[in-house]
Amino acid sequence: MPRTHSQADALFHQFRALAESHALGFHIRGGRVIELEDCRQVAQMALWLAASRIEDPISAPAYLSRCIRGALLHHARDLGRAIRVPRREQEKPGAHHPWVLTSLDQPCPSGEGTLLDQVAEAALAPLSESLSHEAAALEQVLDQLPARQAAVLRLRHLQGLSCREAAAQLGISAMSISRDERKALAQLRRQLRP
Repeated sequence: MPRTHSQADALFHQFRALAESHALGFHIRGGRVIELEDCRQVAQMALWLAASRIEDPISAPAYLSRCIRGALLHHARDLGRAIRVPRREQEKPGAHHPWVLTSLDQPCPSGEGTLLDQVAEAALAPLSESLSHEAAALEQVLDQLPARQAAVLRLRHLQGLSCREAAAQLGISAMSISRDERKALAQLRRQLRP
């Protein structure tokens, strides 16, 4: 039997520190790719939803921890578009780290627009010429994959959908989307190796 709102509220307030701890740990361990405030909101929402399902107060901490961690992992997977730098590159002594995350809305040092404006101008000029040729070549490569894997890559990388959005469109689970995406990318890597 689900708990009443007052019991769920009490559990929520009792375990807010647990949600904060998970959010902070996830933010730090994740390389600070996801903003701390986003991690906090996801963790607190998961805590709120899970607190209303608690029936046994003794097992509450373990259950809430699993729910919060799962929600944070789902959030990271759905927004996992960051470029991952190999560890050997990160750990080179004296290496300059140009991959520090910066907001594209930040004004340029010269004061002429934002970083996003400069990136867009630089990217669009040569891109428009070769776009149709590259799109045709990409479609040819995707046609070599099984239909579902090709559809997953089109939804995730060409349309920019999250795992959950792509799963809803294809009528399968987000885990299946992730699995198909990994298999398709591995197959493409094998095909493109000389």
